[in-house]
Amino acid sequence: MEVISKRIAASHHVDIYGVGGSAMLADEMQARLYRIGVNTHVWSEVHAGLTSAAIQNKHSVAIGISNTGRTEETIQMLGEAGRAGALTVAVTNNPTSPMAEAADMSIVTSVYERFLQPDDLSAKHAQLLVLDLLYLLVAQENFARTTDNLAASALAVSTHRRPSRSSGGTKHDRDSRHPTESI
Repeated sequence: MEVISKRIAASHHVDIYGVGGSAMLADEMQARLYRIGVNTHVWSEVHAGLTSAAIQNKHSVAIGISNTGRTEETIQMLGEAGRAGALTVAVTNNPTSPMAEAADMSIVTSVYERFLQPDDLSAKHAQLLVLDLLYLLVAQENFARTTDNLAASALAVSTHRRPSRSSGGTKHDRDSRHPTESI
């Protein structure tokens, strides 16, 4: 995880590939990395993903997410990024899967759910946990950049948030006051 996080923090470009339920995890990781200043894109459509993968280079990182590690589209996109020179990382629940074997490095979760395989919710939670940990490691690599970007992005959306409630209590508290009490 440390090697991967250092490469992501120093990369010029990160592609994240995932299809179906794994695309949701890819979207979440992309949003987090992008917010701290890592040039990250997510691809769940194979033609667009292959196009992006083909222009990767040794300064790029490509991450494939697949619970089974057997999703053909994800394997294809990750393989193309590897051929272009990117460091390839598989995030999977299957260490002997075609995707894990094709990647330079793997982050393997270990969740067995015999009733809902191959697409169980437990595996998604485990993968989200390791992606969260990877995000935190990347954020720590350049803490000054991370905090500056988090502050800037929070400020950018601050006018779209309602102010905190005043100390006047909850709506229920205000509604239960005697009608002659001031609000």
